[in-house]
Amino acid sequence: MDDILVISEPEYIRRFDEPTFGLSLARMVCARHGLPDPLTRHLEGSSLVFRTADDRWLKLTPPFFAESAETELKVARAVEGKLPVPVPTILQTGEVGGWRYIISARVPGIQLQRVIGELTEADLEAVAVDLGRFLAAFHAIQVADFERDSGPWSHYLERAIRDAVQIHRSRGNSAEWAGQIAALLAHEREQLARLGPPVLVHGDLTPEHVMLHRVSGGWRLSGVLDLADAMLAPAELDAAVPMLDIFRGHGDLQRRFLREAGIAPAAQGEAFSTLLMAIALLHPFAYFHDWFGGEIESGLSRIADVAMSAFPSVGVEFSKR
Repeated sequence: MDDILVISEPEYIRRFDEPTFGLSLARMVCARHGLPDPLTRHLEGSSLVFRTADDRWLKLTPPFFAESAETELKVARAVEGKLPVPVPTILQTGEVGGWRYIISARVPGIQLQRVIGELTEADLEAVAVDLGRFLAAFHAIQVADFERDSGPWSHYLERAIRDAVQIHRSRGNSAEWAGQIAALLAHEREQLARLGPPVLVHGDLTPEHVMLHRVSGGWRLSGVLDLADAMLAPAELDAAVPMLDIFRGHGDLQRRFLREAGIAPAAQGEAFSTLLMAIALLHPFAYFHDWFGGEIESGLSRIADVAMSAFPSVGVEFSKR
């Protein structure tokens, strides 16, 4: 266990997918708080996540990711009791050798990623409504003295546009795609600058963090996980990930989701698709070649065509709220 307390970030990343990585440290924390074995490792996110035998959750965060643990604690306390469905209730927190840990209660339901293949159109519409309303409530919450290391949104946006080629090349994209990304962001600069104002955004609404349960034979939202990537940004940034990972290619569902989230559309046509693509590419986790691998493999070679395929909300563009 002593080795993990002094592990470097590159070594941590290299070993992250090992199923028993961090187990000895997790057992030590569980013994401290009387949590029962066995522990089950869940490979997700950037921290080490374990489920205990009594359905509590333990998240271990190394010192080089400390900001994410601090964010999760701060945001969880700010949103408690203010949302239409639960987020993880924090039961205990602490630190071992510079590692932060959070013990939280189970959120009811099943991860959307485990049932997405069986969702009907009616289910998807219900999820679009529920998730949109969750976002509207989340975005309305204020967190005092909250700022990420990346700085205020205006600085983040400026860097994302100015350094687009460097950023997206470092994420494994080809020079051709990085150039197209940079050109798109530069073209949409004025529209992007008009987004906002910055609000509290979840930042990582992927299918693994969206929990569903059955209600009257259909699937509905039952909770949302993982607040570690929350930040202050325009609400539109939060919409991009669900629109890709849950409602990709379904223009009607994308429009319904946006309306429920309080992101007001106005008739404009193709401009919506390119703006949404630009917003998506501002996301801290935007790996273009992964996010749009299917479109690229299908033969699309222009970023505008990829945008139209992923965000086919023809007749819609964001309006200033």
